[in-house]
Amino acid sequence: MHTRCVSWARYALLGAVVLALVLVIPVSWFPFQLSKIAAFAALLSLAAVLFVVGGGTRLLMRTHGFFAALLVLALPVVYTLSAAVMADRSLAFAGYSIETDTILFSLLATLAYLLSFTLFRTLRTARLLTTVVFWSLAAAAIFQLISVTIGSYAIPLETFTDRSVNLIGKWNDLGLLAALLLLLLLVRVELGTTRKLFRIGAWIGGGLLAALLALINFPVAWMLLLVGCVVVGLLSLLRQRADHRTEPDSAMRARLPHYALAAAAVAIVSLLYGGTINTSLTKIFPVSALEVRPSLQATMDIVNEARAGSVKKILIGTGPSSFGFEWLQYKPQEVNQTQFWNLDFTVGFSTLATAFGTVGLLGAIAWLLPLLLLAAAMVRTVRLAALSREERAVGALLSLGSIFLFASIVLYVPSQNLVLLSYVLSGAAFGFLWRQGRTAQEEEEIPGIMKGLGIIAVTAVCLVLVAASFVSVERRFVSQAYTAAGLYALGQGDIDTATVRAARAVAIEPGPDALRFMADSSAQKLLAIANDSTLTQEQATADFTTQLQTAIPASQRAIAAVPGDYRSYFLIARVYDFLASLKVSGAYESAQQAYAEAVAHNPTNPALWLALARLEAGHGDNKATEAALKKALELKPDYTDAMLFVVQINVANNDLASAIKNTTTAVQTAPGVPSIWFQLGLLYYTGGDTKNAIPPLEQALTLESSYANAKYFLGLSYAAEGKTGEALRLFEDLVVTNPDNAEIKKIVANLKAGTNPLEGIGPPTPQNRTTAPVNQ
Repeated sequence: MHTRCVSWARYALLGAVVLALVLVIPVSWFPFQLSKIAAFAALLSLAAVLFVVGGGTRLLMRTHGFFAALLVLALPVVYTLSAAVMADRSLAFAGYSIETDTILFSLLATLAYLLSFTLFRTLRTARLLTTVVFWSLAAAAIFQLISVTIGSYAIPLETFTDRSVNLIGKWNDLGLLAALLLLLLLVRVELGTTRKLFRIGAWIGGGLLAALLALINFPVAWMLLLVGCVVVGLLSLLRQRADHRTEPDSAMRARLPHYALAAAAVAIVSLLYGGTINTSLTKIFPVSALEVRPSLQATMDIVNEARAGSVKKILIGTGPSSFGFEWLQYKPQEVNQTQFWNLDFTVGFSTLATAFGTVGLLGAIAWLLPLLLLAAAMVRTVRLAALSREERAVGALLSLGSIFLFASIVLYVPSQNLVLLSYVLSGAAFGFLWRQGRTAQEEEEIPGIMKGLGIIAVTAVCLVLVAASFVSVERRFVSQAYTAAGLYALGQGDIDTATVRAARAVAIEPGPDALRFMADSSAQKLLAIANDSTLTQEQATADFTTQLQTAIPASQRAIAAVPGDYRSYFLIARVYDFLASLKVSGAYESAQQAYAEAVAHNPTNPALWLALARLEAGHGDNKATEAALKKALELKPDYTDAMLFVVQINVANNDLASAIKNTTTAVQTAPGVPSIWFQLGLLYYTGGDTKNAIPPLEQALTLESSYANAKYFLGLSYAAEGKTGEALRLFEDLVVTNPDNAEIKKIVANLKAGTNPLEGIGPPTPQNRTTAPVNQ
């Protein structure tokens, strides 16, 4: 019974690894990464229960290196300690979706490490783990190669219409695991015993993986692969040297590590010319994927600002999941001048760099403890020189895989499933290597009473932690699934279904996302009721009151759930703003206060100031409107939405001529600022003077060739002046940079057909909209 339950636990943990890597529910709205974590947590909990029931606790405590392995518990301990001393603990335990920088995730990773440490410490079980990981990664790579080359013909699912969507996670995550798979393949070929057919297959598989990596073109993956190739090559030469010493009369000649050398050469070429190669490949296999994150310097600047010289914050940080709040408070001003100005980063340059700020120096050290334990085990194993050739190959697979993944944690922000895999592999590597050179008789015995008490205590703690983790993860997963389904329904215009799903999500767990979505869906319903002319006055009043009694309390609960999240304040401000437009008593003052709170939590976001300007304009306070608009344009001088609003105000006040005169003076004093030239051209265009609109818009593009909205209005001005060819060229450029914008495609079709470019495009006209026609 003992062996059977422990074996079942081992298979459950293997299943958890497989599902964490390749599980995909082919529904576009389904929470992708959270579903993997939920599946991993479910099978990890099952493995832990089976392990305990089978008497595995005693086995764990008697495993060589058990007390050293317990050091990984420092990670959840430091996270808990950091959370205990922070002012706002709302996101410390589970975050929004159980992100990496949370107590709950650190607990999952630690439990996975300890179970892997004891379940995969023999040659047979370690080989089983490496085989399962290898073929799981191979399945993901094969799937992606089919998706990229054949596309929807082979995978007719809506989720995979975008060829960058994969089984692993982010596009760069796939690049990391493709590089890891290639590295594991090199280890098996160079350090293991393989047949000729396998070695031929390795050349083919390696070539396909290299092509996939070139299509992804993630420099971190290429760099880690290059380092891994060097290590594998050196290990191969050392192995041959050791074999020659063992069998000096052998006729075997020294062989160069051809596979490692070839892979290293490809990695070097890709690091030097990867951009050019990738551009050529994407012309054949169109794949679009963009991922941005703060630089290391920006991350460290935010960390230093948040610490403010506090020794406590240096040691234990500002608190789990607090980087997003600190980013909003101390975001560099120059970020607003980029196209990523409205991205709210919740992580920094890398997982480790983020942890260095949120859980401090102690937390960063705790993240690296599995790597330090592995290094100690590797040094001990080398000194003992007790491994057979097969054991060396398996040990290399586990060790290099662990080091590779932990290096990605230091240099990148891998998704949660990759971090969990790193803990599983490092736990198995430490357990496997640390027991080498020992026999079962050398296991340390604990005195009877202490042994029994220790086993009972460890068992109780394990069961409590596993049960708490399982329940927390699954509740958050189901709640987020309902929230995502509701958001999908809202996007389809089905507000009633959205509100029902929002209520279910909140009933399961009133998390911040669920509460905010409930408030948002209720606000949308309010707007729909106000615009529904089919309702009687009594019915409309009753429905409006009912939804209002849901929207405002839900927003208030969302604020209470995460007091530092500006989005909840912004949401309730929009509700009050809408009520103010209906002249509801007290709504204007409440909206002002809510906008002020939102600005306090996100002071560099110009969109908040623009929303406040709209509120003040609706209330008729021209001075406050001008002040808010000025602040929005100070934060982002090229903020097109704010410029459009300025023009709309000028038109409403019949003051377009003065606005043109003032803007003309502005371009003369600051001729190198493209946003001012754009504003001048926009004023002329709004007044119907497309001829005079062309020169300033052309100058804006001369100063900034990628100015998308300048291209848009210049194209419309060209078309109005009969310069159809030039207009078509500009809009075709915009199609490339805005491939999902249906309006741009419609304009291109109209220009080719020789009709009005805005033919078939409903009101309002571009210059009268509240948002810019295209993304910058």
